Amino acid sequence: MGMPKPPPKGGTGGGGGFFLTQKGEKMSEVKKDIAELEALLAGATQTSQSTLLLKKRKEMREVDEALELMKDEYKRRMESCEERRSQFEFKQAKMREQVLKFEKFIQENDAKRQRAEAKAKQEKKLFEQKCQEMNSLGEKINELISSQKELELQLLKKGCYREYLEQFLEAGDGSYEEVADVLNRYKTLKDANADLMKHVDMLENDVDQSRGNLQSLKMETQNQLLVNNSLFQQHQKNLEEKRATTKSEEEEKNLDEDAAKNVARETSQVVQSIRNVFGRCQATVRNKSQYQVAAKDSSVSDLLTFNLDIIHARVSDLIEISAEYKAVAESSEYAPADLRDASGYSATTGAGLTTAGSQANKSGMPRSASKSMARSTSSH
Repeated sequence: MGMPKPPPKGGTGGGGGFFLTQKGEKMSEVKKDIAELEALLAGATQTSQSTLLLKKRKEMREVDEALELMKDEYKRRMESCEERRSQFEFKQAKMREQVLKFEKFIQENDAKRQRAEAKAKQEKKLFEQKCQEMNSLGEKINELISSQKELELQLLKKGCYREYLEQFLEAGDGSYEEVADVLNRYKTLKDANADLMKHVDMLENDVDQSRGNLQSLKMETQNQLLVNNSLFQQHQKNLEEKRATTKSEEEEKNLDEDAAKNVARETSQVVQSIRNVFGRCQATVRNKSQYQVAAKDSSVSDLLTFNLDIIHARVSDLIEISAEYKAVAESSEYAPADLRDASGYSATTGAGLTTAGSQANKSGMPRSASKSMARSTSSH
């Protein structure tokens, strides 16, 4: 069986990766040895137990020694790594300090650079502005030079007018002392003329506006006159229609009044007839206590109804008496002539009072009262 080799006693120059790889190889060798031991234990059935125990103890001791060596190597390498880590942290802290110093320096340089660039841009802008102002001033100078030349030319041209004005002053009556007085007078007259022309224009505009207003007023007046004529004709038409309507209504009212008068006259005639017939009926009745008397507080219609009922009852009784008397007279061949005349008289009276008798039957008067009234009437 092969034993695991001890790690080399050289320095730690292999680095952390080499150390981890070597450690993994050693662990794999130990696992391999353990597997061989298990195989030997499983295959050695003929050896004695004591021999196997001693052999396994020896192998275990060797494995323990190898593990101790590996632990020492691991500890040594860890110490080396810790030392290197502390050195790296020291270098890193030193590097940070240097970076901070240089960062402040860089920030100051950047600020100076930004200020310098801003100042350069501002100066460039100011330079461009000054160049533009210089160009504009140059153009103005050229314009002034050209206008000066034009004014000089005009002065030369208008010099003759000055000479003319001076000659006018010399030849004048002394009302103007200098040329400026003449020019001022001319300016005053010119301004006055301009004011007068403006005033004339304003007056002409006012006249035109007044003419337009007058024309529009005439048009409005004509339109209003046409509208008023139309309204007048419409109102006149409505008035004629109202007059015709009023006339027809008055005619209808007169007709209604005439009809009402006729109805009232006929009603009064009917009422008077009813009262007359009722008076005749009462006059021909002997026993008046058999008839009912109308209430004192009855209305006219109730009183007339009561009278008609009495008349109806009386006429019915007379008709029955006449019919009975006629039957008796016809049954007797030798009836006296006065009985036949009375029969005719009763028939005539009954025919005249048929309507009143029908109304009396409707009132519910007793049949005996009607017969007694008939007898009294026939006796009369």
